[in-house]
Amino acid sequence: MKKKQLRWGGAFLALALTVTGTFPVHAASGTINSGAEAANVSNTTTTVTKKTTPTCDPLLAQRVLVAMGVLDSSRITPEGLKQKVTRQRFAKLLVKLSPYKDQVGTAVKTSMYSDVKKTSAFVPYISLAVKNGWMKGNLKGKFRPGQAVTLQESVAAVLSVLGYSDTDFKGNRVSAKMSLYKSKKLNKNITKKSDEAMTYGDLCALFYNMLVTETKDGTIYGKSLGLTFDHNGDVSYLPLVYDDLDGPVIAKGDWQSQIPLDMSQATVYIDGSKNSVSNIRAYDVVYYSKKVNGLFVYQKRVTGQLDSVSPDRYIPDSVTVDGTSYALTGQQLSYEASAMGTYEIGDYVTLLLGRNDAVVGMGTAAEMNSFIGGIVLSKTEKVSSDKNSNAVKKYVTILDTLGETHEFEVDDLNLFYDKAPVEVVFDDGKPVVNRVNLSWLYGVVSVDARTYAGYQLPDSIRILEYDDSGNYSPVSRQRLARMNINSGQILYYHVSANGELTDMILRDVTGDNYKYGILLSADELEDAQTMTFMGTYQYLIGTKSDMVTTSGRTFGMHGYSGPVQFAFSRDGTLEGIRELGSMNVTSITQTEVSDGQKTYYLSNDVTVYLKNESDYYQIDLSKVLRLARYELTAYFDGTTGGKVRVIIAEEK
Repeated sequence: MKKKQLRWGGAFLALALTVTGTFPVHAASGTINSGAEAANVSNTTTTVTKKTTPTCDPLLAQRVLVAMGVLDSSRITPEGLKQKVTRQRFAKLLVKLSPYKDQVGTAVKTSMYSDVKKTSAFVPYISLAVKNGWMKGNLKGKFRPGQAVTLQESVAAVLSVLGYSDTDFKGNRVSAKMSLYKSKKLNKNITKKSDEAMTYGDLCALFYNMLVTETKDGTIYGKSLGLTFDHNGDVSYLPLVYDDLDGPVIAKGDWQSQIPLDMSQATVYIDGSKNSVSNIRAYDVVYYSKKVNGLFVYQKRVTGQLDSVSPDRYIPDSVTVDGTSYALTGQQLSYEASAMGTYEIGDYVTLLLGRNDAVVGMGTAAEMNSFIGGIVLSKTEKVSSDKNSNAVKKYVTILDTLGETHEFEVDDLNLFYDKAPVEVVFDDGKPVVNRVNLSWLYGVVSVDARTYAGYQLPDSIRILEYDDSGNYSPVSRQRLARMNINSGQILYYHVSANGELTDMILRDVTGDNYKYGILLSADELEDAQTMTFMGTYQYLIGTKSDMVTTSGRTFGMHGYSGPVQFAFSRDGTLEGIRELGSMNVTSITQTEVSDGQKTYYLSNDVTVYLKNESDYYQIDLSKVLRLARYELTAYFDGTTGGKVRVIIAEEK
């Protein structure tokens, strides 16, 4: 699934020697900058663009040029960066960094210069560079292909690509061009003198600087090549890599032979983290990049009942499994999901998901040895879901580790209790729900979140956190680092054949499912004799205040005010209020606080309030770090995640 390269303008002729004239980059008009630039360049026009300050980081520059296919990765090694660049190779690199990079012809029969052999692979590139006015031969008709290119020659070529011609420069053109080179900051990370030879390290800097620099007509040059930029004005590197991946390849059979990389040397990423080839599982989805010599692996898969296909069964482009729609990629998958294909509505299938959660592979749950692991949310008896039957049957609803819910028929509801751990396997295409007995696990997750209770935690582990208010959300492996988790907090887990914890459902471990703020007032009426329980609670979460009245329940907070943990159900109903632990802060940073004896980490969304008498005002943490001026009290959720959720600041 390789993205098409951006084409410029209209159609360009393929052979280098057929391209005539100069093709500078153009955009809308405006006014050029003043100063040193204006002193040496004739007046022209340019658009006004938002000013940014690119970092021009050398490592970023090298990665970008490799990802663009301008440089081979061997050129950005410490040794490679020191090598001098010949004029013929400079011509090739320059063309590869231009709109003509895909228009280079190879069947060139003549050479423009006597010292360039017509059989040379560089002839098409030299021809393009010269025809467009980017480079020149000498007065003797020589191109000097093997001679090292100088800074002065490189600058002249780059300015020409940016749309400048000799007529734009007054007086001494060489001096004027070098002045413009400096004023446009094309000299970042380059220390060479005008007549010194350029190395690959120098060219990395110059070419990257060109990408982030405005052309003569005011357009950032890299944008004309289809590049995207970050808020600093630097080229966004990751889209360059991911938008040009090859694949996908499904990891089954002799899948490695389909990928033209040396697996022993390739860098492997699994679900966004660096990993190794040995951890690629059967049916994983693999993309690859020859430019960066990398494998990008997706291990996400979905197992469930095929509800429907859209827009119809004749030409489907998506499938719906357990209520969620997934886009299909490729004609083969569309065929398999169609009326002429393999699957019927109601089949239990496993979808292999690749980039953007698109389906790149599909099979029956049974043939892929798939299972669904999770906990029982509810059980019921009702009329069969089979349209051909009116029998009353028994069903359980299961929450899996991806946060999806499934309903399955069972023979005996008494086998399943609330939150019971279960696994669903598929026998001849039919789901079988089995209750599982879990051994006790307890211990502290390692600092790098790679191990727990003697088991490995892979990058692809599926972790869901559930609370008694019915909320659940995915948890990253890294979020559990250093956390003490006991068996009572583990509702479900699955261990693979190779000893990895692949799935977990945790109960109230991180505390991230709750909200944190200020209970402003609590008025509760509790009369056991009349069974009257009412509560009125006024609270502040962030900058939003609200008041809730409960009937039939209270939370034991009468008369209390201060920072608390709030539990809300999935429909927004207030389900609980709990006091937080507190400490007087004697030292504080942007990440942790201490009272001189204990240290607590700040949560990522810690809320800071400036308290003035009985009023609270949300404020940025950076404004209250001076302990000489502010008295700080940190409030942490000691019964769950153990992180500071609220900080109260009061002026001394």
